[in-house]
Amino acid sequence: MNENHEGSLARALAGISAATDHEALDKVMAGLLPAYAIKSAAYMGTGITRNESEPFLAVTYSSDWVEHYKSRRYVEIDPVVHQGFRRLLPIYWNEFDSSQSDLRAFFGEAAEFGLGRHGLTIPVHGRGGDRSLFTVTSDFTDSDWLDAKFEYLRDFQMLAVHLHEKVLQLAARSLDDVKLAPRELECLQWISEGKTAWECAIILGISEKTVRCYMESVRKKLNAVSNTHAVSIAHESGLFFPRL
Repeated sequence: MNENHEGSLARALAGISAATDHEALDKVMAGLLPAYAIKSAAYMGTGITRNESEPFLAVTYSSDWVEHYKSRRYVEIDPVVHQGFRRLLPIYWNEFDSSQSDLRAFFGEAAEFGLGRHGLTIPVHGRGGDRSLFTVTSDFTDSDWLDAKFEYLRDFQMLAVHLHEKVLQLAARSLDDVKLAPRELECLQWISEGKTAWECAIILGISEKTVRCYMESVRKKLNAVSNTHAVSIAHESGLFFPRL
């Protein structure tokens, strides 16, 4: 274990707070490796960018492992991904059934590509349908890992949440070119106030069906999975406020 990790959390959080782009977050992730003596660190977020088919990634994995992972279509069997987005509690990789040949091969190859023998994944669930997984791996001995995972758990949980909030902020800035029609924005604003589609229709003097059509257009433009998600994105990106 790293005996000089005091202050690592504060430095990492400061780096996340100051990050203004994807590259800056990559540097923060890379800095976690020597700070905590870990082998890798990875963030994967979904429901964040407008291109829903492409998750937001900030990882320290080697390009060889990333390409190998994609070519073998490991996302289809990766238990970290499959369970992580449904779980609320941290996932320790030794929970998975290593007797299954496909999983044994998957984790064995991950170790060969430098990810280490142990892993910890922390899920984060946002209010608007956005979700993420923050993962760290290590090559500690079994006994050292047992100590380290509890000693560092609080740090990694805080990092996971702050990373996710920063990624949401960065994604919101990418909405500068999104233009909502005046009626779309009005409907969204009333929805944000807790009004139903029927109430919006009464307030705006249009049909409830028209309100629903406007909101469908809003969700599509913002790549939102729900009205609540759309409201969250609008608040994050400042769509409710006039741009100077």
